Amino acid sequence: MSSFSDQRRTIEDMLPQSPIVFATIAAVDPGNRMLKIMIEPWGTESGWCKVLKDTFYPIPFHLIGGTTYTHEPQWPYKVDQEVLAAVVRGAQGTEQYVVLGLLDEGLVSEQ
Repeated sequence: MSSFSDQRRTIEDMLPQSPIVFATIAAVDPGNRMLKIMIEPWGTESGWCKVLKDTFYPIPFHLIGGTTYTHEPQWPYKVDQEVLAAVVRGAQGTEQYVVLGLLDEGLVSEQ
């Protein structure tokens, strides 16, 4: 016979689970380009998450009127901003979240 925890795990596996989640930033580590997020609506805090490179490198070098413009990458993420994240599940049941980008207006839109 299977134990209660095995039965519960089986039931949880049958429920639909979206790989895309809404979250709020709980902590920021710009040096390592990682975030901790609070998964909505459950309020569960993730471990440190990776961030897609293009979410903070949006503008390439470009030439306007003979002048080359360069834009230093800016870390746009701050605590309490809303983000969209994806969960990547490993074969052993492990999960890693990857932040796809900001949902509300942040510094990315101003660069």
